[in-house]
Amino acid sequence: MTDQMPKISLRDVHKAFGPKVVLNGLDLDVGVGESVVVIGGSGTGKSVMLKCILGLLHADKGSIEVDGEQTIGCSAEIRDRINRKFGMLFQSAALF
Repeated sequence: MTDQMPKISLRDVHKAFGPKVVLNGLDLDVGVGESVVVIGGSGTGKSVMLKCILGLLHADKGSIEVDGEQTIGCSAEIRDRINRKFGMLFQSAALF
């Protein structure tokens, strides 16, 4: 990645469902125009990470920024504006 601001930035993101820890201190930067593949076994947090970025799930801790704008705890108006930049399709475990 270059010195420019990342398009998406996750810092120390945590998410658990009861005793099941799914994201534990996740850090990730995605640069402008960069493609990223997230791959892993079932239940390893791929969809949870995406849903936290989109605001469909709320991270328990950490920072998520899109275009330099903090998304955790943002207003519905800001969330709507940010989500207009995204398209997402979840295939319900039919990826492979």
